Amino acid sequence: MNAQESLKAWFDLNKRDLPFRNKPSAYKIWVSEVMLQQTRVAAMLPLYNQFLLSFPDMETLSRASEEEVLEHWRGLGYYSRARNLHKACQIVTSRYNGRFPETLEEALEIPGVGPYTARAILSMAYGKKYAVLDGNVKRVISRIFTESDEKKWQSLADSFLNLDYPGDHNQAMMELGALVCLPKPICVKCPVQNSCKAYKENAIDKYPPSKLEKTKFELELHFYLVYKQGKLLLIQDSSRRFFKKLYTLPFLIEKAKLPAKEAKNYLNPSYMKEMLDTLPSELIPGTASHSITHHKIKIFCHKTSKDLPEDFLGGHSLYSKWIDKDRLEMEFPSSIAKKILKFLPGNGLFQE
Repeated sequence: MNAQESLKAWFDLNKRDLPFRNKPSAYKIWVSEVMLQQTRVAAMLPLYNQFLLSFPDMETLSRASEEEVLEHWRGLGYYSRARNLHKACQIVTSRYNGRFPETLEEALEIPGVGPYTARAILSMAYGKKYAVLDGNVKRVISRIFTESDEKKWQSLADSFLNLDYPGDHNQAMMELGALVCLPKPICVKCPVQNSCKAYKENAIDKYPPSKLEKTKFELELHFYLVYKQGKLLLIQDSSRRFFKKLYTLPFLIEKAKLPAKEAKNYLNPSYMKEMLDTLPSELIPGTASHSITHHKIKIFCHKTSKDLPEDFLGGHSLYSKWIDKDRLEMEFPSSIAKKILKFLPGNGLFQE
């Protein structure tokens, strides 16, 4: 039994029971792959199941509003994924009658679908002979071939592909990296141990080569609870550094530790600074921590001490809306909203 056959046999016995593996379709696999880009399987599964109940097929998702899609994405974060998936499904529905295309060239033309996602969908849904290369597979391939050059990993993955079962093989490689070939691997459980050059050479800890961790930019985000007749103000502004397409509580970036060349990218819009400076406000005790890519963020929240003046937004060209207070998490679909609610004692958010 060669390495590919051993891997397939191991996978058949050890694969996790995941919903997108039951009666797999290109759409179900696509949704799962997008959700898993920044989310662990355990955290994704209940949200995935709920999402599929609401949007069981591509056509249903295509007809939904962006607001509905974002609402059902709550808890997953990185909301650009949801928007990109929504728009891409609309394109596939109109261009390919709702069926994910079967060639790599066409798949890569879909916005938001990169080489990994395209290969994963095509191999698992249609049995196409494409090898995937995600973070887990990179680790496995690097060790099997003792190859440090990341540019060579895709061709090595292609050469290692089980051509009879490409979909199962790709899932097995990802499963192997997730369960056995970990950063600190459990080599005694590995089905391809006899084919792994790093294991034979006692060089597991050298592969893949470690990367220097990117320096995280430290900054504070100060959110403001601005009221008008009992409702909260949310603002959308694509010129901001963060949340370009989301409605959020008004916020300012403060005390940012940034390289000099990056500082200009984190300036507060002048109108926001002017508006918030005109309102008396108080800092609410408590903070929360948050991470966005390579940013280490500390969250603060301020509450205005009086209703908003009628002309507060006058002269400023921006999108805004007023929401009922109990809809903050729904209308501001970010884990930041949930964190703000958590560190506020009792119902402090809603005491004007």
